[in-house]
Amino acid sequence: MIERFADDDTIVAIATPPGEGGIGIVRLSGQKALRIAEGMFSAKNRVRLSRAKTHTVHYGVIAEKPERAAPAKVLDEVIVTVMRAPRTYTREDIVEINCHGGMIPLRKVVELACRCGARLAQPGEFTQRAFLNGRIDLVQAEAVLNVISAKTDAAFRPAMQQLRGTLSERINALREKLIGLIAPLEAGVDFPDDVADRRSKRNFTAALEAVQRGVQELIAGAEKGVILHNGIRVALVGAANVGKSSIMNALLEYERVIVTDISGTTRDVVEETLIMQGIPVRIADTAGIMESACVITKESIQRTFAFIEQADLVLFVVDASRKLGKTDREVAEKLRNKKVIVVINKTDLASKIDEKTLKDVVPGARWVRISALKKTNLSALEKQIGRMFFRGTLSAQDEVLVTGVRHKEALEQCLRNIQNAAGAAKNNGYDECLIFELRQALQSLGVITGETVREDILDAIFSRFCIGK
Repeated sequence: MIERFADDDTIVAIATPPGEGGIGIVRLSGQKALRIAEGMFSAKNRVRLSRAKTHTVHYGVIAEKPERAAPAKVLDEVIVTVMRAPRTYTREDIVEINCHGGMIPLRKVVELACRCGARLAQPGEFTQRAFLNGRIDLVQAEAVLNVISAKTDAAFRPAMQQLRGTLSERINALREKLIGLIAPLEAGVDFPDDVADRRSKRNFTAALEAVQRGVQELIAGAEKGVILHNGIRVALVGAANVGKSSIMNALLEYERVIVTDISGTTRDVVEETLIMQGIPVRIADTAGIMESACVITKESIQRTFAFIEQADLVLFVVDASRKLGKTDREVAEKLRNKKVIVVINKTDLASKIDEKTLKDVVPGARWVRISALKKTNLSALEKQIGRMFFRGTLSAQDEVLVTGVRHKEALEQCLRNIQNAAGAAKNNGYDECLIFELRQALQSLGVITGETVREDILDAIFSRFCIGK
């Protein structure tokens, strides 16, 4: 849990990634930011930061001011940017000190700021203050992290849309409609003599159905949005020596995994990330399934089965040059209720596999025939993976997508409450029951934007940020 400090503390942190670079930035935010920075900074034009205009830049040095008549100890030559509240990232006074890149000057400036009255920021505290001070809502706060961590253009676009508030606008519009439905119901409870006519009940049902459709539309795009952001976990699974490691090396286009003719070469799960059809794919080569008395081999196979449970998609690899065996059938049995693509490898060799039997063993699965050795038809495999999740449409374009699991779960809870309310209305249930369900739906939407979110959820969200953001 994030440690709690006073809201009026002035915080400081390094805002740029660790390591050597041309520039490193130290950021201060809070009521005393200008005063603390002024105590550290000597401007070449002798301007005092406490009197500087907002959004101005000043050149000078950061120096430790001596207690006696000794000369000041210069720590770095810097450029300082002054930004006064409320036109700042946190809606507090902010000072950003552009130092030379490298951990020594940056660390010394932060240590000096702490000695002058600041404290080190908690992870995500700058963004958390922006949220608490009302500059952004919780969807936008999470979008900041999504923008930073986006690995592809397809993930970056919905993150930027959320940061600009497009998803928040959709959520807030649904909240307003729910409030509009709740208000007359509560008035009816307070003034029972005013009986609603049939027309108003029809209007209520139509309005509730419109809200339900809006929630369903967001949920429908959630799987795509979550995968665009998080990527998908793909497991290469099959009997020993069917060519799983060769397929992984071919997809990665370099020799990541050792490949030999010896059964059981791969003992542990080997994972790598690649961009496939515009989305990040975490692909894993797993140990081949085989009968063995070896303790290490047995543990490797157990890890393979455990990874199958975690995977979003399984590539079930079979060898085209040999008949379907007992082990292949055992692997197929483990793949029930999973998304599966059957990959028939080694098509460069004479085919011995009975495809009709294979279709019976893995009913309904999609198929791709490839040769990892010759690197043939790998593009067809990549396209098939895309179709499994996006029906061939991978780019987000201008869609408003839900990209967080937390958001999706809240929307699903909202939908359940709306459906309960619709059922109660259809069966002429008490207005109090309708009000309860609709208020629960309203609360679920508030969890997304931060209107009704619990403190522990806030802690969990902002703890994922780096300290300087």
